[in-house]
Amino acid sequence: MLNAELFTDAGQYREKNEDAGGIFYNKTEQQLLVICDGMGGHQAGEVASQFVTEALRTRFEEENYIEPDQAETWLNTTLKQVNRDLYEHAEAHSAYHGMGTTCVCAMIYDNHIIVANIGDSRAYLFNSRETDQITSDHSFVNHLVMSGQISEEEAFHHPQRNIITKVMGTDRRVTPDLFTKKIKFFDYLVLCTDGLTDYVRNHEIQAQLADNDGLNSHGKALLALSQQHGSKDNVSFIIAEIDGDKV
Repeated sequence: MLNAELFTDAGQYREKNEDAGGIFYNKTEQQLLVICDGMGGHQAGEVASQFVTEALRTRFEEENYIEPDQAETWLNTTLKQVNRDLYEHAEAHSAYHGMGTTCVCAMIYDNHIIVANIGDSRAYLFNSRETDQITSDHSFVNHLVMSGQISEEEAFHHPQRNIITKVMGTDRRVTPDLFTKKIKFFDYLVLCTDGLTDYVRNHEIQAQLADNDGLNSHGKALLALSQQHGSKDNVSFIIAEIDGDKV
């Protein structure tokens, strides 16, 4: 179990916060971290992100111990079920038509994590020497990067960087990407919305986490840094401290 904290802020230019997330525990104290970034008109983005976060919390809290070799299956099946429920909820309420949300979540084990993502909210592992971006954005701009049409630097400034190619809620069926990563030699796990990574570079996050300030100070500093860089979005992230070998 990792020491983890959730940080979220509506930002300087948004009246409401359409992000959601949490740190949840099942009946055997296993840990699930969740970050969602909602989108849609009126209250719809907020509804979608909260819907997925609460559905994951409810389902996880009802579980006993989930074996490591069953974690990917649990995340895959659960996210597909929650997506279908969200889609049907939107179809039943005209005000919610077209709403959706990203989701990145991680199940924690002693020596590894299982990460699932849909959309462009990300998961990272950090230490003082290395940044490992676990997830790959489901976005138009990332497709251009992966196909070699633009560089990562060009992607950071691209005017269409917020076009997302896969989210939860807009289609009846969706399939998450799944990753299993060893965490032993890392110091921090970070799950975040693009309100952070669209404005704060990976090396800046890494540099902040390299200071021995504690989770709360790290979180406040990263929120302040996103504002200093002119973030126009909600900003949300979870920082989890990894208790492993630091060699």
